[in-house]
Amino acid sequence: MKKMVLILALWIISLLISASIAPKFIQETLFIGNRNNFGEGFPRLVWMWANLDGNHYLSIARNGYYEFENGFFPLYPLAIRAVANLSGLPFLLSGLLVTYISFILFLKLLHNILRLDFTDQASNQVILWIIGFPVAFYLIAVYNDALYLFLTVGCFYAVRKNKWWLGGVLGWLAAFARFPGIAIFPALLVEWWNGKRRIRDLIPVFFIPLSTLSYFIYLHIWEGNWNLFVTSMSVWRQDRFVLPIQTAYRYFKIFTTVAPTSLMYLVALAEFSAVVFAIAVLIKGFKLVRLSYWVYAAFYLLIPMSGGTFQGEPRYIIHAFPVILIFSQLMAKNRWRYLVMGVFFALQLVFMAYFSRGYFIS
Repeated sequence: MKKMVLILALWIISLLISASIAPKFIQETLFIGNRNNFGEGFPRLVWMWANLDGNHYLSIARNGYYEFENGFFPLYPLAIRAVANLSGLPFLLSGLLVTYISFILFLKLLHNILRLDFTDQASNQVILWIIGFPVAFYLIAVYNDALYLFLTVGCFYAVRKNKWWLGGVLGWLAAFARFPGIAIFPALLVEWWNGKRRIRDLIPVFFIPLSTLSYFIYLHIWEGNWNLFVTSMSVWRQDRFVLPIQTAYRYFKIFTTVAPTSLMYLVALAEFSAVVFAIAVLIKGFKLVRLSYWVYAAFYLLIPMSGGTFQGEPRYIIHAFPVILIFSQLMAKNRWRYLVMGVFFALQLVFMAYFSRGYFIS
């Protein structure tokens, strides 16, 4: 326990050092955390965690939905608003508080669920691979990643402990935090089918799709149009269904038309590489995890892939935590594992530097 706390502390300190030296080499963009007065007088090393999407979450929490913000599901900004109203803390600190509490609970529940199948050492290795992953810094930013993972892992853990109604409630909340959270639904169906198949346990499984549906009902009743979610996603070119192979072709066009030295090329390369990595790991490790975990990861990654872009896929690999679980097992006895982990972490420090200056990474 003490060793893990030390590792987490060193990880955060390393990220802050990377962000501290970033201004010497990287020009700042407009998409920074203190725009729209969300910096609230705090130093850059605090408000930078609300860069890009973080600004939208704070805006929704403070003012409600505006223009193209309906693509962000409401649970995280609602949690920020609740903490701000109850504690009197600024919205920025409230967002960070929700994130850090969620992150700690996520790690705790992840260790608990892993211990159902693996040794303590193997479970800790999975956690190390997660925080060492190139975009793991989003887990402690003003993003909904930590909250979503806490709820998702909690859902699976509750079901594994045969607490299906608790699992259904946590799954409902997870799906109310992120649209791809609906991927929990087929995974729980598989878990139910492979279990005792009691009808009363099946009922709370349907909380998950009802959660997604409830957001569209909210949009239709209070915003006047259920389709606002799709309209909002057009800003990120994710407003239509396309086959993943068509999306892959789009990336090949980027690689042949964009300068290899540009940030757009590097981000596209990271996104495409993440997709190839995830597919390879899922194929290789089909028998290394429970079928329900595998189904969840596959569906979770497939949903955004079908939106016409691989944008965000590096982050989504962490959301699809069984991918990291499989990869950790594959690398357990690989002599290059420490080198690979070192490369991953080096990339994370570079990506953190750019993120801290307001650049889109994932």
